[in-house]
Amino acid sequence: MCKKVLTIDAGEDAECHAAKLLEVIILQCRGRGIDQCIPLFVEAVLERLMRGVKSSELRTMCLQVAIAALYYNPALLIHTLDNMHFPHNPQPITAHFINQWMNDTEFFLGLHDRKMCIIGLSVLMELPSRPAVLEGVAAQIVPSILLLFLGLKHLYASRLINKPDLLARAGPQDEDQNEEIPSDEDEVNENRNAMQQQSSTPTGQGGEDDDEDEDDYWDDDGFEGTPLEEYSTPLDYDNGEDEYQFFTSALLRVQNTDAAWYQSLTAPLSDDQKKQLQEIYSISQQRRSTAAKGQ
Repeated sequence: MCKKVLTIDAGEDAECHAAKLLEVIILQCRGRGIDQCIPLFVEAVLERLMRGVKSSELRTMCLQVAIAALYYNPALLIHTLDNMHFPHNPQPITAHFINQWMNDTEFFLGLHDRKMCIIGLSVLMELPSRPAVLEGVAAQIVPSILLLFLGLKHLYASRLINKPDLLARAGPQDEDQNEEIPSDEDEVNENRNAMQQQSSTPTGQGGEDDDEDEDDYWDDDGFEGTPLEEYSTPLDYDNGEDEYQFFTSALLRVQNTDAAWYQSLTAPLSDDQKKQLQEIYSISQQRRSTAAKGQ
């Protein structure tokens, strides 16, 4: 049914819901042996992606199905991509998928989508056998994750008013952190310009212009995401995967096992980004301690 919706001209809204259903199935069935379904799901969304997508929502939703498959079984997804071919597309599908993903990280909005993207990028940077395309985007991975975490931090803070129980999961909220947002956002866009020659966010000019850019970036859509966020998956449960702990654990493992790759991932970071990374480590430790006390 989902494949049919993604194949016929059903409209991008219906296609978004079809792709979301595939993502939910993958996340709900993680560890339950649906390996034979993964290639079919991934082929359906990537084939739709290759036909051209107008809205960023459908584009990120198609990417998210493949990201969920990466989280489900990294080796299975890479094998699936390496053996997948579409007509009239000479570029390897693995490279196309990763490049498209890196180009679109800023369009992952809302709580679930940002968490999914962070977890997926964490898995990606820790792959034991890295696809060649990763070497070309190494400088973008951690800065993109940091930008996603900034979005999550504002999202958690905005929801504390109505949901105080999220305070423990949100971590400390430093008042001066807002001052870092324009520079961090611009750092990511500068990296994207250098690597992909694509940027959809203007570089801040200082003063009131920076404030306007910041307001545009952290708008209501960025906080609330889309109606597709109403779908519940194991990632969204209170005892679900913690994105702070998942990312920091992955980065520490890379640091301990592959110093050269770790250097490629972190060397491009600015001083502000290094400061934010340390804050993420602190929040991760706080969440780990809070979870341990709750057991």
